[in-house]
Amino acid sequence: MSLWNTYSHCQSSSDFEELKQDAVVLGTAAKRAQSPDSFVLPLPGKLERFVTTPSARLAVDVKAMSAACSLRAGQAAVETRRFDIARELLHGILEYHPQSEYAFYSLQARTILSELEPASVQVSLQLP
Repeated sequence: MSLWNTYSHCQSSSDFEELKQDAVVLGTAAKRAQSPDSFVLPLPGKLERFVTTPSARLAVDVKAMSAACSLRAGQAAVETRRFDIARELLHGILEYHPQSEYAFYSLQARTILSELEPASVQVSLQLP
């Protein structure tokens, strides 16, 4: 429930520092939720190879919550002219959230980054 409260706070806050902290908390939780080392079941060696890590039993997608909060914090960073922090948050979305599953967040992050980093968009007009 604590993660949901953090996400809700992220969606309702307008303070950049609070948004950044919420994004860090959710990002850490999302990385921990997908880590295969987080589940340990003491079994004899012969049985261990037949047991897989159980899937997380959460009612929400923590990675999606993390991406949404990072996007919101990135937008707030741009508004407060903290462009380096905005780039870091937005690149984090692209790095930790596969485009196929989180296309909305990836597209939004790329759009904002293209405004921050216009040199990364290369246009060529070659005339014959």
